[in-house]
Amino acid sequence: MSALAIPALALAQRSVAALPALFADLAGRSPPAEIVRLDSTGYAEEGKGAAQYISDGLCDEALLAAHPRCCFRTANGRIFRLFASDGRITVEQTGAAGDGIADDRETIQAAIDYAEATRAREVVFEAERYAIHCPVRTSPLSAKHAVDGHPLVVRRSLGLRGAAAARTVLDFKGIGGVDPERNWQTIAVSESDPSDAVWRGGGLFVLGELSDPAPAPRRVARLELDRLVFQGNRANTGVFSYPADPATGDGWDITDKAFWLQDSYAGEIVLTDTDMIGWKGEIFYLGGAGGAIERLTLRNCRFLTGNGSAFNPGVNAVLLAEDCEFGDCYQAQEDTAKSRATYRGCLWRDCDHAGLGGGPTGDFRYHIVYPSRDEAQPLPLTVLDDCEFRNMNQVIFSSWVQGSIRTIDAPVHVNGDQSMRVTDIDLSIDAWLDQANNINALALVGVSSLSQQVPGAPAGTFKEPPSHVRFRIRHFRSELAKREGRQWRGPAWFGYIGKSCRIETEGDFASQHTPNGGAAPLSMPLVSAGPGEPTTLYTSHGYYIPGVYTENGEIMPAGPLMAVAVGSDIALDMNIARWPAGGAEYGFAEGQKLRLAKTDGQGSIRFVKGQSPASFAVNETRVLAAAHDWIEFTYNGNIGRWEESGFFSSV
Repeated sequence: MSALAIPALALAQRSVAALPALFADLAGRSPPAEIVRLDSTGYAEEGKGAAQYISDGLCDEALLAAHPRCCFRTANGRIFRLFASDGRITVEQTGAAGDGIADDRETIQAAIDYAEATRAREVVFEAERYAIHCPVRTSPLSAKHAVDGHPLVVRRSLGLRGAAAARTVLDFKGIGGVDPERNWQTIAVSESDPSDAVWRGGGLFVLGELSDPAPAPRRVARLELDRLVFQGNRANTGVFSYPADPATGDGWDITDKAFWLQDSYAGEIVLTDTDMIGWKGEIFYLGGAGGAIERLTLRNCRFLTGNGSAFNPGVNAVLLAEDCEFGDCYQAQEDTAKSRATYRGCLWRDCDHAGLGGGPTGDFRYHIVYPSRDEAQPLPLTVLDDCEFRNMNQVIFSSWVQGSIRTIDAPVHVNGDQSMRVTDIDLSIDAWLDQANNINALALVGVSSLSQQVPGAPAGTFKEPPSHVRFRIRHFRSELAKREGRQWRGPAWFGYIGKSCRIETEGDFASQHTPNGGAAPLSMPLVSAGPGEPTTLYTSHGYYIPGVYTENGEIMPAGPLMAVAVGSDIALDMNIARWPAGGAEYGFAEGQKLRLAKTDGQGSIRFVKGQSPASFAVNETRVLAAAHDWIEFTYNGNIGRWEESGFFSSV
C-alpha cells in the first residue's frame, strides 16, 4: 500500500463509521473522536424510530446503564445518547411498535424516563394506537408513593403528545394483556394487613416531591397531555361500593385512576384534546395538600365511563376547564373546590350526582366538606359559564358558586345539613324537563336544627343555615315532555334558611308546589314567582293550597302564591303568621310578596282591619268570597307585618 493510499483509507473508514444504520448496528461502529453525531435509520426496522445520537458531556456510565434503549457504547468505547431534536423524542425511538397489539409499556416508559433525565421537552406518539400492559404490583396498597404496578410514571416536567392524524389511543390492558374488566391482581392492604385488595393500577401516575420544595421550583413544574386517549377498557357496571370486591373485581376500584397524583407536589397540569374513558376508580384524580398543584387547565377533554368519579381535582389549584365533558359514572364530579375555578361550556351527564363548590381545601376547617376560606384573601369562586348538567339524580352545589347553567332532567340540590355551612351562591338556571317527571328544579335544604355539632369541630360548633344564596330559575318543558304529560314540581325549601337567601322562578312550574317549604315551614327565603304556566291544574289558579280552612285561625305563608278554601258555607276571620315556625330570625324577608286566591264560591275568608294581633294590615276590611277573588300582601320586615298591596273581588 502506498503512502498516498493510507489517508484515503482513513477517510473511507471515517465515512463508513458515520453512515446511518439501525440503532443496534451503531454500537458496532468505531467513530473517531471528531465525529460527535451518528444517525440511525430506525430503531429495530428501517424508517421507524429514526434518530440522531450525540456524544457529549452527558454521556457517562450512569446514563448508559439507566437508559439502554437510548444510549450505546461503540466498538471503540465511546458513549452516544439519543438527541432530542427540537426538544422532542418519539416512543418509536425507544422501540415502540405502535401497532396496538405488542406491549409498548416498557418502551414508552423508557422514553419518559430518558426525556426526564436529559430535560427533553416532550415525548411524542407517532402511531394511532399503543397497547400498554399493567406491570405486577409487589408493594402493598398502603404504599401510595410506590411506583411498581403503575403502567406509566412521570416524575419531572414533560409533555406527552399524540402526533397521528387522529388522537393517539393508549390502550391500557391488565397484566399480560388480559381484559382488565374481568382480570385483576390482588395485593396486601398493608404490611400489617395481608387482606386481599384489588389492584388494576390505573394509567398515568405522577410523582412529584413529597414536601413542598419552595422556594425552589417544583420538579414537575409543568405537565402537558395533548391529543391522547387513555382507553381503560373498563365498564360502568353500576356497582359503586368501595373498595372493589377482591372476589368479583366489581365496585369502585380506588387503584384504577386514569390520571393519578396523590400527596405530592406539582406546578401546572395542562390537558388539551385528551380523553380518558373506561376506568373503575376516579378517572382524573388530584389529592393531597391544598397547594399540591398550582394550576390545572383542561380544554376539549372527556372523562367518561366508570364506577367511581369522572373528575376529582381535590386540591386547591387554580382551575380552568373549557368545552369538557364528565359523566357516565357514579359521580360526574367530586370536588372540595378551589380558590378559583372556571368552567366554560362544560357538560356533566349520566350519573347519580355531581358536586361543585365548597371553598379552598388547603387547611380545611373541621371537616373536608365544611367550607372554609382565608377571609383576608379574595372571595373564592367556582364560576360556571354556559354549562350543562344532564340526566342525573342531583346536581349538588356548596358555597361560592356563581354563573349560568342549563339543567336537563337534573334537579339542583343545595343541602346545609351535608355541607354544614352554605354561603355566597349566585346562579341562573334554565331548567329543562325532557324525559324525567315529577322532579324539582331546585331543592334548597337548610339545617334541620340549630344545634347540630360539626364533625371534628370544638364542642358547641354547630352547622349553620344557608346564607347569601340566590337562584334565578326559568322552567321549560320540551315538546316531548309536554306531549307525554310530564310535570315539574316547583322549587322547594326545607329547614332553617337565612333571610338573605332568594329564589326567583318563572316559566312552566308545578301548581301544587309553587315553591313552598311545606305546610309549616321553619323558615322562608325571599321567593318570587314570575310569569308562567302551571303544569298541573291543582286549583283554578294553579297555586299551592295548604289545606281547607274550617274555623277562624292563622294562615302560614308557604310560598308567594297560595290558594285558600273554606270547608263549608261559613265566614272565617283569618290572620297571617308574622314569621315561620323557626322564629323571627329565620322569618320572612323584606319585600316578600304573598298572594292568596279563593278557589271557589263556598264560604268566605275575611281580613279585618285593625285585627289583633297586628301581624297584617289592610286598607279596609277585605273579604274573599267568590271564586278567583284574591288579595296580595307585601312583608314589612322592619315591623314584622304583612301589608296589603293589592286586592280584587268580583262581588
